[in-house]
Amino acid sequence: MNMLRAHAGRAWLALAGPLPAGARANLTVEALAALAYGVFFAAGISYVPVILRRLGAGADIIALQITLSYVGSLLAPLSLLLLRRMQPLSLVVVSWALARGCMVLLAFTSDPWLMLLVITLFWIGEHAPAPAYARVIQLAYPADVRGRAMALVRAVMVAALTLVTPVAGVLLDIGGHRTLLPLAAVAGVIAALACSRLRLPAGDADGPAQPSLTAALALVGGDRRFLVYLAGIALFGLGNIISIPLFPLVQVDRLQLSYGVIGLLGVVQSVCWMAGFLLWGRVIDRVGPTVVMLGTSLIAIVVPLCYAMADTVWLLIPACIAQGLVFAGFDLGASTAAIALAPPGRVLAYAAVQHVVIGVRGMLAPLLAAALLGIGYADTLVFAVGIGLLVLAAGCFVPYRRAAP
Repeated sequence: MNMLRAHAGRAWLALAGPLPAGARANLTVEALAALAYGVFFAAGISYVPVILRRLGAGADIIALQITLSYVGSLLAPLSLLLLRRMQPLSLVVVSWALARGCMVLLAFTSDPWLMLLVITLFWIGEHAPAPAYARVIQLAYPADVRGRAMALVRAVMVAALTLVTPVAGVLLDIGGHRTLLPLAAVAGVIAALACSRLRLPAGDADGPAQPSLTAALALVGGDRRFLVYLAGIALFGLGNIISIPLFPLVQVDRLQLSYGVIGLLGVVQSVCWMAGFLLWGRVIDRVGPTVVMLGTSLIAIVVPLCYAMADTVWLLIPACIAQGLVFAGFDLGASTAAIALAPPGRVLAYAAVQHVVIGVRGMLAPLLAAALLGIGYADTLVFAVGIGLLVLAAGCFVPYRRAAP
């Protein structure tokens, strides 16, 4: 056992590469938290749209679930008020622990609407402290290694997700969601509490005062460069998310896939998700996060294209490969772009405004998809609209393809 642990330790050090001592310690803590979070996400979150569909939810409820998952991003500026009384790390840990813990309530319901309420509470607590988490990342890792460190943490999370996703699919087939989802919540709370062991330098890297939303909007409004970037974020989100409510319909209604098969597709997606983190992390450290956003927008076009044409499960495999790379690219790219593009002392303001944009477009996109379907448009038209929006998003990121990290 000791020898195995030593080999694992050496392999981890080789993957991490040269890092300052503080950053290396934080990387280890975040990696352990990410391991637990991967279990939570695989067993507690990834099957939610399909579970809702199995419980009788229509496209409108599935679209609403996706819409409500962005309420937390819309409320992110409220965390600026809490940061006047709490340290960023404390806010992140408390919010995440409460959000994931509320998933235990799913042991007591099979009603789609009650499930929707609990999932919405989870997403509010998960996304609302996003500006605080941006500060934590800024303090935890130097800029020249930030992309690599975040990529490794996310890769650990996705490795756990990859291993657990097919098992979770089988357990759902056997025992149902009322057994599995509350157990997943325990892993999520453990992941949140583990983050409390991060070591952050003393002092405030972004100035003592936390701006109000009005002040943050005023700061960002004068930065044309960042506004164009935000337009790209909005278009990317609309183009990507507008298709998501249709995925369970294709999987369940058109292709009649079981939980087990959907779980195997999830494995393909997760492997590419993990590989995407390792790829995009190095791209960020070398040429900047907006290059990642440009590449992610172009790759994302593959997803709606494949779902539009899918008459067999094999056509969903390229979509899963692309979706894995897109998840990794957006996670790392958007998380680090606000830090990279913000002037000194403005990270909180820029991160807060970015998450408001993410929240607004995240809420609008699935509702737009449901509206188009409701008035009789074919799903292929919805997919085509998504492709067009992704092309426009890529155009917004082109001016920053040489942006420095």
